[in-house]
Amino acid sequence: MPTDSLKKKKQESNKIISNIDGVSIQLNKDTAKLKKEIIKETLKINETKKPYTTTSLVAKAIDLKMKGIIASTKTDFRDFLNDTQRYLAKNYSIKLTKRDLEAIARKKDLILDDLASNTDILARDLKKAILGNLAKGIPTRDLALELVEIYPAFERNAETILRTGLGRTFSDINVSKFQEQDYNWYTWAGPNDSLTREIPCKHFVNKKFPASQLAELNSIRQTLYNCRHSIIPLTDEEAKDMQEGNINGY
Repeated sequence: MPTDSLKKKKQESNKIISNIDGVSIQLNKDTAKLKKEIIKETLKINETKKPYTTTSLVAKAIDLKMKGIIASTKTDFRDFLNDTQRYLAKNYSIKLTKRDLEAIARKKDLILDDLASNTDILARDLKKAILGNLAKGIPTRDLALELVEIYPAFERNAETILRTGLGRTFSDINVSKFQEQDYNWYTWAGPNDSLTREIPCKHFVNKKFPASQLAELNSIRQTLYNCRHSIIPLTDEEAKDMQEGNINGY
C-alpha cells in the first residue's frame, strides 16, 4: 500500500492538475462570452456600417477583447508556475534554475500563440460570413443564425489549448528535474474514474515503472489532450508493494 508520504505527494500533484482544469474551464467561459459579444457587436455595427467597415471594426474588437483574456491567462500561468515551484521544493527539495524558468517562459509563449491563432480563425470566419452575406443583403435575423454557427469549437479549442499546454509543461518540468535525482521508480498518478481514458491512463494509473522507461512514459503523456494525470517519482520503499505496469501492454 502507498505510504502516507506518497499519498500526500499524489494529492498535491493532483491539486495542481485540478487547478489547471479550473483555469481552463474559466477560459472556456471567457471565450464563449467573447464570441457572444462579438456576434452581438457585429449585428449592431451592421445596422449602420458597410460590410468592409464592419469586418475591420469587428476584427479590432476581437483583438482587443482577446488581449484582455490573454492578459488574465498570463496571471494564471504565473500562479501555476508558483504552485509548481512550491510543490517541487516541498516534496522533493527541488529548486528551478534560471534556465528552467527561461524554458518554461518559452512554453508559455507557445501556449499564448496558440490561443491567438485560435482567435484568428474565429476572426477569419466572421469576416467571410460578413463579406459573403451582408453584401448580398441577407436579413439580420438570418445573419444572426449563421454567425452563431461560426467556428462552434472556438471556446472548446481554447480550453484544450490551455489545459493541454499547462499539463504538458507540468509534466516536462517534473520529469526534467526528477531525472537529476536518480529515482529508480515512477508512477502515473491521478484519478481512476468514469472520466479516465481507457488507453493508456486506466492501464497506467497508480502502477510503478522503472526509471529506464521514464522518457517513454513522458513521451506518451505529452501526446494526450486534457489529461488529468502526472508522473511522480517513487522511493524504493514506496514502490516496494506496488504492481509494475506494462508500458507496451495496452
